[in-house]
Amino acid sequence: MSHRVLLVGVCLCAVIVACGGKSPTGASATTTTPSLLSPSNGATVGNDTQPIKLTVQNATGGKSNASLTYTFQVATDAAFATVIATKTAPQGVSQTSVTLDILTSGRDYFWRVKASSTDAAGEYSASFKFTIGAAITLGTPVAVSPLTGGTADPKPRLTVTNVSHSESTGAIFYRFDISSTSSFSTVLATATVPEGSGTTSFTPDAALTAETVYFWRAQAVDPSNGAISAFSEPQSFQTTLTIDLSQVNYQRFVNPSAWPITDQIIAVDQDGGDGHMCINHTKRGQWPTSFFEDNPLVPVEATQWYFARINGQWYAGAGEWLRPNQICKEGQRSADIGHDGTWGGPMDNWIPKRGELVGYMISTPARAWPTWKTIDERSNIVVQPWKVNGISTP
Repeated sequence: MSHRVLLVGVCLCAVIVACGGKSPTGASATTTTPSLLSPSNGATVGNDTQPIKLTVQNATGGKSNASLTYTFQVATDAAFATVIATKTAPQGVSQTSVTLDILTSGRDYFWRVKASSTDAAGEYSASFKFTIGAAITLGTPVAVSPLTGGTADPKPRLTVTNVSHSESTGAIFYRFDISSTSSFSTVLATATVPEGSGTTSFTPDAALTAETVYFWRAQAVDPSNGAISAFSEPQSFQTTLTIDLSQVNYQRFVNPSAWPITDQIIAVDQDGGDGHMCINHTKRGQWPTSFFEDNPLVPVEATQWYFARINGQWYAGAGEWLRPNQICKEGQRSADIGHDGTWGGPMDNWIPKRGELVGYMISTPARAWPTWKTIDERSNIVVQPWKVNGISTP
C-alpha cells in the first residue's frame, strides 16, 4: 500500500511541472522580456561618441536570475532581415550592457534583446531605432568677452567666435554655462542659442549678483548629427556695481536713460596718468555718423560717457566723441577730465581718485545733441576702479 501512494505522488509532481506550474522549489519556468534603456527610441547618436553601448533593464525568470544571459541584435531594418551584429552578455547588476563595434555613420539602426536561462528562453523585445550622425568635425569655440580678469554687467553678454566645422553639419547651436566655481560643479545659468554671424552671444535673463566673480564657458552643438565640440577655455569675470539710471543726475547735453541698449562694451582700458581712455564695443563701426561742427571731413559715430559718484549721488556726462571705428581718446587725465567735460554742476570739479568706482558707457552722438544727433542708442554700463599709472587700487 505504501508503494502505491509514493507512485501517485511522483506522478502528481510531474503533472504540475508539465502544466507550467511551479516546481517544489518555487523556481519560475518563464523569463520576462528586458526593458530597453539606451540608446532610447529615435535617438541620434554622435558619430564621434562611438563605440555605442546598448543597455537594458534586467529581466527576471529561470531558476536563478544570476544565470540569465542576454542576446543583443542590431539590424539595418525594422524586420531584422539584415542583422549586422549579435552580442551576448551575462546579466549585470540591475542592468546589462554590451558595447558594439564601430558602425557606419549617417544611417539608421534597430536593436532588440532577449534574455535566456538554463531552463527558459525569453522572447525578443520590441525594437528601438537609433541614428548614427554624419561623420563631422566641430572646432572649439574661443571666448571673445568677457575675458579672465575683466568685469561685466550683472547681466553679462557672453560672446565666442563661431567654430570651424566640416561641410556636412546641420544647424549649429552654442551652449553657454555660467558657474560660481571654476570646476562648473554648480551651473547657475545655462542656455543653448542659435549660431550668430561670425560670433555667437548669450545674455542671461536674470541678473547675477553684483561685485561677484563668475566663470563661463561654451561649446558648439549640432543636434541633427548628435555632434558636440569641446568646451571653450573657461573665463572668469567680476560683475560690476549696478547703477539705477532713473536716479542719475545727467549733466548738460542729454538724458539717455530711455535709449535702447543695442550695444555691449567689450572692454574698458583707461589711465588717468597718461590720459588715455579706450572703450571697445560691439557696435564699433556700425552706427550712422553725423559731422563734428558740421564739418563733413570729421564724421562722428559715438560718444564716451562717464558716471561719477559724488557725495553718494551718481552723475553722468557725455565725454569725448569718437570717429567711426575709433576706440581710444587721449587727454583724459584725472586732473583734467572734469573741467574739460564742460558738464556743469559738480562734475566740472570732479577729479577721480585711483581705485574710485567709475561708470563707462558708449552711445550714439550725444554731445551738442540734438545738433549731432543720428539715432538714439546706447551700450550697457560698466563700472570699474579708476586706474592711474597702471594701478587701480586705492
